[in-house]
Amino acid sequence: MLHTLGSGARWGLRRHAGGMARAPCRAPLVRSAQRGGARGGCGLSSGTAARAMQIADHVTYLEEVSVTACPKLLPALLQVLQAQGHAIVPPSERAGLHPLVIPLAAAPAPPPPAGASVVGDAVVLGLLRWADPGRHKGMALPVVAMSRGARGVRLLARSVDEYLHRVLAEEEDAAGAGGPTPLADAASAASPAAVAELYSRGAVERSGLGGAKFKLYLVKKAGMYPDVSEALSLGHLARGDVTSALVAAEWYMRNNHFPGWGRPYEFAAELYKKTREEECRDVARLALRSPWWSLSCYEESVSMAQLSGTPEEVRWVLSEEAAAQRTGAVTGLNYREPVSPVMAAVSEAEGALDMVAAGQGDYESAREPVAAAYERAGLSDAANFIRAAS
Repeated sequence: MLHTLGSGARWGLRRHAGGMARAPCRAPLVRSAQRGGARGGCGLSSGTAARAMQIADHVTYLEEVSVTACPKLLPALLQVLQAQGHAIVPPSERAGLHPLVIPLAAAPAPPPPAGASVVGDAVVLGLLRWADPGRHKGMALPVVAMSRGARGVRLLARSVDEYLHRVLAEEEDAAGAGGPTPLADAASAASPAAVAELYSRGAVERSGLGGAKFKLYLVKKAGMYPDVSEALSLGHLARGDVTSALVAAEWYMRNNHFPGWGRPYEFAAELYKKTREEECRDVARLALRSPWWSLSCYEESVSMAQLSGTPEEVRWVLSEEAAAQRTGAVTGLNYREPVSPVMAAVSEAEGALDMVAAGQGDYESAREPVAAAYERAGLSDAANFIRAAS
């Protein structure tokens, strides 16, 4: 079902009092649909008008329900996803997804394995609306992917801009000089000036980093991407250069490239696993101090961290309170700064999400406890956003 503009009340939220200024992300295509919606789109074809309204729907949801500044290039990204064959998903259809994910589109479901009759679940691409975006500098609204009902969330890009830059550069690198670029055409139709500012056609060729060097183009010119970082490290390993593989993994893990995300630490632990047992344990424990839903596999991370017990016990062992107790047992000084009510509430919300990632319950049943905890922490926008899910 397509929602209409100004539907914040139907989504169950009032406009945030004194809320954020609207971001300049309404593309010409969107504005045309707004002006002509009641008259069949003022000459727009029905398909074009429908696409424009889908874009407007996401823009409005971000601004009025998520209370988040809309990325300027979101209209272009939605057009590109459609051109790739993805089905645009209404932003309110969040059932089965992580409570902080806003769906954008669903990739075609993968074919079933040989001999199986059940088709796999479609992967939903979306935006992650952090409860406290200020803690995640450089990736306040990252592009992520997950299947409905899954426990984990996969990070695709730190921002809409970086995701789109990669798509356009990959298309041009594959097409070669002068080749067709339908995705770039779709993006430019939605946001011509913004797309031209983001990516200039021929940029890959001019950089000299096309073809076999394309991954270097991405990290040097476009941004940081988890799968690219891992591929660079594994490429060194495949060539027998273990030292360079570990250096690349360290670069991926450090420097705050992906603030608040556990997968880089988990990946480094996986590399250390066969040769450096102590480092593997320590880095895996760092991974488990990040959101567990940002890991590839909670159980494997616990094994690498050499921990045992229930998820609640694992979380306790890794807590500051447990660390203070261990220090006190050695020094005789068992003192720790009191935890503020705000931080206690945030920890409660994060713990509830961790339990789902560890296999206890699901995100649907966790929504209200998480929202209530964030509300006590003073993060009312995040709490309202979580409760607005359908």
